[in-house]
Amino acid sequence: MREGARTETSFPTARCAACARTVLTYVDFDDLGERRRCVHCDAVVASDLRWIGAPELADAGYEIAAPRRAGGCGSGGCGSGGCATRKG
Repeated sequence: MREGARTETSFPTARCAACARTVLTYVDFDDLGERRRCVHCDAVVASDLRWIGAPELADAGYEIAAPRRAGGCGSGGCGSGGCATRKG
């Protein structure tokens, strides 16, 4: 199930029978080789792969947005004095 290299930003989608909709997919490797799986339920996607651009993601129910800033460890939100939950 090899796909050719893409020269533009595009996203692999296919119909997931378990989710009953078009979903983003990812590549997984198992004992049977390379497989495409649904990003929502991890089911193997057997339908034909379709590459779509960012504008088409909204039609498939996805959104590209700036990452949310959240506090907590690893986010840079702990402040200059270090993590408040760290002792010692």
